[in-house]
Amino acid sequence: MKRHLVFSLLVLIFISFMFGNITSAKQTEGIDIKKGLTTYLKLDQNISQIIDSVGKIEIENKGTTVKNDSIKFDGQNDYINLKNFNFKNLGQGTISLWFKVEDIPTEDAIRPILYYGAKDPCLNMPDASNQGLIIEVAHDPMHFRSENLYFTIFADGCKYPSFCFDSKTPMEENVWYHFVAIVSEDYNTGYLNGQEMTNRRYNFGNSNDSEFFEDAVKDEAFWIGKGYWDAKEMFFKGNIKNIRIYDRPINEDEIEYLYQNQL
Repeated sequence: MKRHLVFSLLVLIFISFMFGNITSAKQTEGIDIKKGLTTYLKLDQNISQIIDSVGKIEIENKGTTVKNDSIKFDGQNDYINLKNFNFKNLGQGTISLWFKVEDIPTEDAIRPILYYGAKDPCLNMPDASNQGLIIEVAHDPMHFRSENLYFTIFADGCKYPSFCFDSKTPMEENVWYHFVAIVSEDYNTGYLNGQEMTNRRYNFGNSNDSEFFEDAVKDEAFWIGKGYWDAKEMFFKGNIKNIRIYDRPINEDEIEYLYQNQL
């Protein structure tokens, strides 16, 4: 009797294992995370350098260091300067990245993650106006003591944003987040840790807007970990890794795959 029960249990375990493998195979079937990938900034573990594995962008490291499998920013003056980029015709697509912020300022400051736009700040605007695109954490005083995550586009020059949504909920310090911004022909959305940000708040524009890199007025600078706030230089403090830019909106299965595999 005991042998029969043990045998039955082993059979059930085997079936569960096989079913799990089949399910996993079905979930990853048809997923091609290289399709439409124009830029992939990652840490090359062999040489401890930041590289673009697609091979199109030149990377200039301005003082950042390596921390395990990610890039460490001190929040003082270090950042990554990207050269030889060309996103003028990228009107739709995806930005996928991982970040962990150590210190979120709640008074008159931001933590810029990704910055694309003008080299010089807009002196007439008391915010992150850059005539381009920015992903950042925090937004005081525009949103009082905010610790939210923001995705913003300035398509009208040194004016208020033409498009902006935020997470509506604060980010936690020293916690890894996977953020994905999606822009298609007739919609936009965001994902945080594999889940669509259905509660995201639109401060400018709406979910039907389609604004991306090509809508930037300026394409002079592309920085990781540096930006402006009220015309003052701001720097990211924490870790960033695996920045991917696609020329297409990736789907939910692909987002889940990137999140679950920390890619």
